[in-house]
Amino acid sequence: MRAIFFTARQVFQHLVFEEIIPGNPILVPRGVLPPVQDKDPTWRVKAIFTAGEVEQLISDERIAIHRRVAYTLEFLGGFRMGEASALRWGDYEPDIEPLGRITSGLAYNSERKVVKETKTGVAHEVPVHPTLAKVLGAWKLTGWRQRMGRAPRPDDLIIPTKNDTHRDVRKALEDFHQDLTRLGLRRRRPYDSRRTVISLGLDGGASKDILQSITHPRPADAFDLYRSASWAARCEAIAKIRVELREGRVVQLVPVDGQGPRGDMGETGRVEGSA
Repeated sequence: MRAIFFTARQVFQHLVFEEIIPGNPILVPRGVLPPVQDKDPTWRVKAIFTAGEVEQLISDERIAIHRRVAYTLEFLGGFRMGEASALRWGDYEPDIEPLGRITSGLAYNSERKVVKETKTGVAHEVPVHPTLAKVLGAWKLTGWRQRMGRAPRPDDLIIPTKNDTHRDVRKALEDFHQDLTRLGLRRRRPYDSRRTVISLGLDGGASKDILQSITHPRPADAFDLYRSASWAARCEAIAKIRVELREGRVVQLVPVDGQGPRGDMGETGRVEGSA
């Protein structure tokens, strides 16, 4: 009902702008439209990843390295899948202090196969979490070169396909769900990465307003155009996310009497030598 109402109202508003009709007839009093509600009121509470689950996704070598890089961008930078697919090395400034910076203003649309403005139409500057910086550094020096057969240039995509094209978001979604199954993790949406960034930042003591300025930089009103959190304050907020890259290798656990020990890696294995 809400979708039909707002679509019809937008159509008539366009007619007003074109001076075809004097006013918009699609108006209702407050409280008439049904409220926005989730079909399953419990799903939103569960739509989040723990710090340990994020560490698994970005560290476990059973997941292809380019997908681990993508997950690190999404879970530590708050980028949507389309935004991460559109990022180029020239968007990353590693020498900015106190943390490096990624500037994002584009997103890849897999359906139309075009690069467009982001959903909000606002470019945003994201501090690079120390763990993300570590992943990007290793990827640029070794992984990217091995995948593409040459050194990356500023105009190259950070996570291209082997054909040097944008990563298809629909294929990335399939890979994401397969990786969750591979790690024995509960199925969730890639979009929950942004919710995870905010939640882990709040858990670490970061300011809600500063986190919002990083993940949702769209100005709310005219006053917001005249203020912005300092770069140092935004870096401090991102640094409060306690997620590290697990060093080591996955080894298979041997069940004892049919009961395999459970740990951070689920029932299938654990990281040997990790902190």
